[in-house]
Amino acid sequence: MNTKEVCSALILGIRDYFRKNNFQKAVVGLSGGLDSSVVAALVVEALGRQNVTAILMPDIGTTSTKSMEHAASLVKRLKINHYKISINDFVQYFNNLNKKLRFKKSIYAISNVKARTRMMILYYFANLENALVIGTSDKSEIALGYTTKYGDNAADILVIGDLWKTEVIEMGRFLGIPESILRKKPSAELVKGITAEKELGASYDVLDKILKICIEDGLSPEQITSKGFNKKLVSNVIDRIRLNEHKRRTAMLIRVSEKSFHGMEWRMPITNRFKG
Repeated sequence: MNTKEVCSALILGIRDYFRKNNFQKAVVGLSGGLDSSVVAALVVEALGRQNVTAILMPDIGTTSTKSMEHAASLVKRLKINHYKISINDFVQYFNNLNKKLRFKKSIYAISNVKARTRMMILYYFANLENALVIGTSDKSEIALGYTTKYGDNAADILVIGDLWKTEVIEMGRFLGIPESILRKKPSAELVKGITAEKELGASYDVLDKILKICIEDGLSPEQITSKGFNKKLVSNVIDRIRLNEHKRRTAMLIRVSEKSFHGMEWRMPITNRFKG
């Protein structure tokens, strides 16, 4: 990836989308993680810091102190307006609902409530300020379905949706994002102590290699495994791609590469490649 050229393309794409849709202001949820930090920096470059607002939405007790510190530090670094809104009261409502209606308990359901609560707050603010909501999902997360439908994958524009996670790290380094954020193990922090690596079964360095071969080169599971990748991991990755096709039918995507997986263009689902 020519990081400088891709950075310029993304900034131009953001400006063009806002101009064509007659918007000036943007709001982004800032978690203190890699993706949201890179996205915030790109949007500031594109629109100017006076037009960007960050909202920090910790889940007190689950969100790490480090993440909150990183988010606060980045806000100062970018010199953008920001608000801090705890989501605990929103989540507690659903916990109380479970008790009242005797719903069964589900960590998965509550985790999705957290992501959707954050998006609800972002869109509430966007409506108040006539702003667009900036998505922070990257290409790896979208391909694997490692997002919450109508949660973190709901947005008006996906800024880094055509960059693999490993490319987002490159972009972050180019933009001057602190190494403490770039080196941090990715985690949605929806459940305490759970990292993306634990959930997905491998590091993004390995996952991105499998995803590129599968999606961009169109190799079969057997061909991918023959290149030295763990058979079970390859199977899990391809299963995730298949099962999460429905999650990829969301926001507008800025394309920066000629080769991209078809599911993101809403033309030919990825699943068609693996029939039989």
